[in-house]
Amino acid sequence: MATSMDRRTVIKLAGGSTAAMLAGAAPVIVVAQDGTPVPTAGELIIGKGQEAVGLDPAIVTATSSFDLIAIVYERLVEFDEAGEPQPMLAESWETPDDLTYVFTLRQGVTFHNGRPLTAEDVKFTFERIKDEATASPWASQFAPVDTIEATDDLTVTFNLSAPYGPFLATLSSAYASIVPADDSLDLQTTMVGTGPFLLEAWEQDTETVMVANASYWIPDEPQLNTLRWLILPEESARLAAVRTGEIHLTAIADPLTVEAATGSEGVQVIEQATTDYYLLGFNTAEPPFDDPKVRRALAMAVDRQAIIDAVFFGRGEVSGPIVPTLGDWAQPVEQLPTYTVDREQAQTLLEEAGASDLSFTILVGSLYQEFVNIALVIQDQLAEIGVTAELEQVEWGTFIDRWVARDFQSFVSFNGSGNDPDRALYPAFVTDGSVNAFQFSDEEVDRLLESGRTTTDRDGRVSIYQNVEVALAEAAPVIFISTRVGFFAVRDAVRGFQPTAAQTWNTLSQTTVAEE
Repeated sequence: MATSMDRRTVIKLAGGSTAAMLAGAAPVIVVAQDGTPVPTAGELIIGKGQEAVGLDPAIVTATSSFDLIAIVYERLVEFDEAGEPQPMLAESWETPDDLTYVFTLRQGVTFHNGRPLTAEDVKFTFERIKDEATASPWASQFAPVDTIEATDDLTVTFNLSAPYGPFLATLSSAYASIVPADDSLDLQTTMVGTGPFLLEAWEQDTETVMVANASYWIPDEPQLNTLRWLILPEESARLAAVRTGEIHLTAIADPLTVEAATGSEGVQVIEQATTDYYLLGFNTAEPPFDDPKVRRALAMAVDRQAIIDAVFFGRGEVSGPIVPTLGDWAQPVEQLPTYTVDREQAQTLLEEAGASDLSFTILVGSLYQEFVNIALVIQDQLAEIGVTAELEQVEWGTFIDRWVARDFQSFVSFNGSGNDPDRALYPAFVTDGSVNAFQFSDEEVDRLLESGRTTTDRDGRVSIYQNVEVALAEAAPVIFISTRVGFFAVRDAVRGFQPTAAQTWNTLSQTTVAEE
């Protein structure tokens, strides 16, 4: 495949856009790399529920970090809403055979420190992820990459050890963001990307300030002078700040907050289905959840639709291991084992496992109220089969630490699926996978996951992953509950912000704020 212009550039060249000024903000003239003046104005203030847990794309796993990474860094390719790969930092690519990808980089792209983007930076980025010393949780996603060659300043060749069907999707992920070839940078505390905004200040637990990249390669972007992210952990406080105009935009989740925002003057609510899913995960390396019968019993006792109705007021869909938002990759949940509620059979399985008096704890990060609410509903449902589930609520940093240390019996959270089943399942469920917090291991699941990534035919991959779904639903290392619907309370003055199923903040470079 060879392509020369991405979707955003086409839109900009076809229609252009104008930025409106925020009251009291002084306009700045940004000059694009081709010398064209780009009028930018205003400041967008975003309420953020949790602080970033580091800033290094190759290291972090938290959504709160990727929120910032998404608009500072860029990838070689991006995927459009139809699920098709589009150029980003690579203006074109070729695949001479199933084991070779040759990318041609855009000319004139510079990092925020003024250095030009070259093939050496791309080579450095991915060799760094693969290097054991980096300890990247995403290293397994690049295991099929054998060698990387910078054949000239703007050409980089990836040589694979085996065919890798999801390779382009993997390259579009936020953890595949291109960083400069500079070992001296501490990328956990600073950011040096090529994106539309650059990091100006990071005051942890207070605010993060970003300013327009004056050398950004896309014409007429960004439209704003400044992005200011304010840390406001309480969702009710964030909604109050949107209502008064103290902030312009925030993500919300609690259905009561969503309803309150919907009726607020000067505020609109944007709703967007996502490729994330809520889950109850088990530590399968420790009793009682090392026994598949116990896990299957709990999966058959949990009424997923009842959780959606109680916690999310019916918003969302019951999800299998592959979320329905990924389209034909997912099969109907009615065809999956352990999805039909059967509490009598659940009790029988517990008796067979010698766990009729089962008691365990559910670790919950109290920052997310929906996690607590999901755990409470599960607690009530399991009580109906004589199982005692105790909630252990901890602050978010403690939750992350214990998740990393695998210090839990079970936990409620949500996972991201990205835009391909390999991204959704391989690192989380293959034996010793980089984010396999469940410590799950199953030979048949491993075989299917390896087959799914080494098959290049899409129809063949769909068939394989539907078999993976059945195997995971039967083994039940996780109770997949439902899709996550994203909600955003936005001031009416904000224009151009539009999240998609797989991306939340990418359109901030096209966002403006008008006077109110």
